[in-house]
Amino acid sequence: MGGYSSEYKISLNSGNLVYQSLDTSKFNTYKIHIFKNKWVYVNANEEEFPIDKNDFSVLIEGKKTTFDCVFNAIHGSPGEDGQLQGYFNLLNLPQTSCNMYQAAVTYNKRDCLSILKPYGIKTAESYYLNLGDVVNEDAIIEKVGLPCFVKANKAGSSFGVTKAYKKEDFKSIY
Repeated sequence: MGGYSSEYKISLNSGNLVYQSLDTSKFNTYKIHIFKNKWVYVNANEEEFPIDKNDFSVLIEGKKTTFDCVFNAIHGSPGEDGQLQGYFNLLNLPQTSCNMYQAAVTYNKRDCLSILKPYGIKTAESYYLNLGDVVNEDAIIEKVGLPCFVKANKAGSSFGVTKAYKKEDFKSIY
């Protein structure tokens, strides 16, 4: 749980809910927080123990602990964009989310839609902007209509999404 994006707090809530819901008579459970500056196991007393990224293990009271499976509850990067999936694949460690390729493709909205289009899968009309592009509100409205949603290409499904009802709404978005 955790992650590198602005969605890390949502991920901590999701991860804690999963952690609390698991049957401890069947599973040994561990809360692992993954952040840019640290990967740690967090015990019941909120003490932190560093994760060894070489094999995704942790030393707890001098004993090396490894894991049988990872339940990935990270929203955003690196849990939804394929990074962790690739890492766990290299370690031959099972994890609960899709594989690296599917995660990377579906995390990038533009790439995902370009893959779906040749198969006739209907999607909402889109208008893409790159960093530094001039924003032409009239062209956007002409192509997608109003109201419309504005969201980052590589971000979670809901965080940072804005709904524009009129042309003037675009000014507050960028």
